[in-house]
Amino acid sequence: MKRTISVTLSRGLLILSLLTFLTACGEDSGTDSRPDGSANIGPEYSTIDRPEPGLQGQIPLASQLSGDSAKGYRKGLRLVGQNTILDRGANFSMTWIDDCAYVTTTSPGQIFGPLASPYADAKFNPLNGMAVIDAANPEKPKLINILQSPAMLAPHESLQANQQRKIIVATRGGGTAFDVYDARDCRNPKLAASINIGVGLTLPQLPIISQILQGIPGGLDSLDLGLPFAGHALCLSDDGRTAYATSSMSTNAAINLDDITDPKLIQLFAPAGHDCGLSPDGNRLYLAQFGFIALGLGLPNGPAVGQNGLGIYDVSSLHNRTTPPAPFMLGTAPPQIGFLPWTNVLIGEAPTAGSHTARWFRNGGRTYLYSSDEWPTAGVCPWAHGRIIDITDETKPVKVSDIKLEVNDPAKCLETEIDVANYSAHYVGFDDVQNATTLFTTHYTGGLRVWDIRNPAEPKEIAYWHPVPNPNTPTVPLAEFFGSSAARWDAVPTYVRYRPETGHIWIASYSAGFQILAFTPSAGPTAPKPTRR
Repeated sequence: MKRTISVTLSRGLLILSLLTFLTACGEDSGTDSRPDGSANIGPEYSTIDRPEPGLQGQIPLASQLSGDSAKGYRKGLRLVGQNTILDRGANFSMTWIDDCAYVTTTSPGQIFGPLASPYADAKFNPLNGMAVIDAANPEKPKLINILQSPAMLAPHESLQANQQRKIIVATRGGGTAFDVYDARDCRNPKLAASINIGVGLTLPQLPIISQILQGIPGGLDSLDLGLPFAGHALCLSDDGRTAYATSSMSTNAAINLDDITDPKLIQLFAPAGHDCGLSPDGNRLYLAQFGFIALGLGLPNGPAVGQNGLGIYDVSSLHNRTTPPAPFMLGTAPPQIGFLPWTNVLIGEAPTAGSHTARWFRNGGRTYLYSSDEWPTAGVCPWAHGRIIDITDETKPVKVSDIKLEVNDPAKCLETEIDVANYSAHYVGFDDVQNATTLFTTHYTGGLRVWDIRNPAEPKEIAYWHPVPNPNTPTVPLAEFFGSSAARWDAVPTYVRYRPETGHIWIASYSAGFQILAFTPSAGPTAPKPTRR
């Protein structure tokens, strides 16, 4: 039934009726092994750990083939509630406002062709888009709607929300559309505007040329400016006034959101960024830069060209609107304040596709960033991992520790290379960005990982969560590249929300959908405690 829906969400009451009916069909069973994962809630589930059978973070091939991995693995965490979003699969980005979660589908089909997407044509599939989930009752989160607009059809990693202004934004993955939603009623977001932030061209990406230019020490980024924008990821200022969208090409976009009904492109600028973060005052942009190519050719620690790293840029003139808008002026780039490079040649780093995540936090009076790479270019061990970087002196960023699982260890490659898996790091969350003691990281096949970072120089893992995969989701040839292996394992690619008042943790996984978790005693005494009893 779920595979034959042929109406669009614009059909109003009809699709809402279908959503209500199908959601009701997938509610609470009270068991630990429900295949659709809609409500894996029970007494045993809340108290009993199910440890990983192999290395830290590993889903061994033997466990996949035996069916053991289909039961999921966990330590220190239990499932509170879940919604599988009609078994659609391809869930990739999540954000939130108040009691509402928003989960979007990924866009590999737009970037890599239909073989990488569960849906041949996103425009006509009513399950693609931004799922609106009412999580006011954490034990039974309810799917309200799935919204489709030019960017929300497939925003890849760009979905972001601002709590202060109650807005949701995204760019189209691999495209130029930019959407803004008014979510003052979080259960009923309204499209406020949809604009084109690129030059309206669609050209093939030339990654080798682009990355060689940008990987040259000292940078020749200005030689690669002016290519069209192709959406990838996004970061949003704390005041909700400025969005920075990264591109699959070489440009980033600064967007003025003073009037959400009339957003305006301020500037396209370099250097190329994979994803980004911002300081709380909006004056610093932390850009995870591609910066190199790897020539591993299937070999661990293969030779690399250029540098991968994290750039710190002064964007105060963009944020404060002191620079006149110049959307398509070539050669523009914010002043660089600091840069931390890391090479991948024979030092235990993965030959990755580039630095990926850059998110700000404070701890013990000092300022840090969490930054991770993303999967190896060659698709082999050692898989990419994360780092904690001290930026208290932003002109001299310093790595203080690695967030590395055993599956990320080059010495363990022989134990992991046979797995049908993707152990790369991806996104992040914190218990409190102003005084972070707990770090949440997501690792595709490695699942959700929870770290005690009271001492950022010595992170200690206290809990993890491998979701029960949902075999009812569509299976496509390249799904394992992005996150799901159907009935064998599921991936957690999203940002993570921690709600201090309840102690609940929000995630979304590729096949099992939206999940709310809570700590169990086995997470240990350092796990954060709810502020509201």
